[in-house]
Amino acid sequence: MRRRILVVVVIGVLFAVGTAVRQSSEAASAQSRRPAGTTHNGKAFRFNKVRDGVYHAVGTGALAVVGNSSIIVNDTDVIVVDDHVSPAAAWVLLDELKTVTNKPVTTVINTHFHFDHAHGNQIFEPSVQIIGHEFTRRMLLSNSIGMPLYRNYVSGLPMQIDDLKKRTASESDPAAKAKLQTQLQVTQNNLVAQKELKPTPPNVTLTTQMTLFRGSREIQIRFLGRGHTAGDVVVYLPKERVVMTGDFLTAGLSNMSDSFPNEWAASLDALKTLDFDTVMPGHGEAFTDKAKIDYFQGYLRDVWSEVSRLKKEGVSAEEAAKRADLTKHKDHLPIQGPGIPPIAATRIYELLDGKNQ
Repeated sequence: MRRRILVVVVIGVLFAVGTAVRQSSEAASAQSRRPAGTTHNGKAFRFNKVRDGVYHAVGTGALAVVGNSSIIVNDTDVIVVDDHVSPAAAWVLLDELKTVTNKPVTTVINTHFHFDHAHGNQIFEPSVQIIGHEFTRRMLLSNSIGMPLYRNYVSGLPMQIDDLKKRTASESDPAAKAKLQTQLQVTQNNLVAQKELKPTPPNVTLTTQMTLFRGSREIQIRFLGRGHTAGDVVVYLPKERVVMTGDFLTAGLSNMSDSFPNEWAASLDALKTLDFDTVMPGHGEAFTDKAKIDYFQGYLRDVWSEVSRLKKEGVSAEEAAKRADLTKHKDHLPIQGPGIPPIAATRIYELLDGKNQ
């Protein structure tokens, strides 16, 4: 009788183990599936070392990634700050990250909800913590892909592909033709990748501040006030004196489609109170010149006052975008002449009208 019971128990255990292994294998297969649009030639990222265990992942142009990531390699795990424009870009990031470390990614931090910083979220296992501001979660759960910024980006891809095909076909110089062919492949793959997109929100949120501890490393995640969006966070490493800013502060000008330029300059004052010497921005190379913060604050104050003045004069947002003159800032920011992006003028008009606050 005991032998019969033992046999039944053993069979039950083996069945349970087999089921668990099969489910685990199926889950791993689904999570490790290579997304569409990952084809590229050469390396897609440069991992620029900023500190020991801290890297700035910048796209090479071989794949559409758009924004930068920051990588924090700790004693036993890795934290990724921002995960690019598509599941394909995030997948390639993790694949190429193996050249830097074989430690597992346990945490992702979204600096904000925009497509070029958070549209890789979907490739991560449910066990991975994706951290972001409550506003970022709310936006990625709502119709973020129906907003003008993303809609304009995606709708423009087919036209870019048609244009690149024509230019490639008519180009006679071999080197120029090869460059155009690369651009065409990158754009085509990006369009394919966007079709698999499933916006995935953070599964851990904050409103003001959160601190992570990984061994001797302290990682502060801070909301400093509204700026590029209503939910920007920066990632601050006090011991390393490094701050990762997303689009709250870039190496140039930030898109203003969902911004609060009338509050942004004051929020940047809060950034200045942190003790850092290196900025790892969401676009552009890492930099140490903190005067860039002052230059951008000056621009923000002036773009708000200039567009406000034009609105008071009865000028349309479209016309204000053409006439707004910020050329006084051209020595420090990438400004070629009068005019600002129409989406920026439209946003300021909305705020002045009390909309989308």
